[in-house]
Amino acid sequence: METLNTTQQISTRQLLNLEDVKAITGFSTTTIYKHVKEGIFPPPKKCGRATRWRLADIQSYINS
Repeated sequence: METLNTTQQISTRQLLNLEDVKAITGFSTTTIYKHVKEGIFPPPKKCGRATRWRLADIQSYINS
């Protein structure tokens, strides 16, 4: 049976947690939140107490 790599597993979800975003971008937590504050990086959405980023927003950021 074929195992999926991390990027393939992540791409099946529409909302990403911080660990997923770090794995995709290679950025640290500090860099992500710094860039969000500066308006460079897509801001996260709050889902109850959880913080999530939309996969489409991260893909757009990477492709820009």
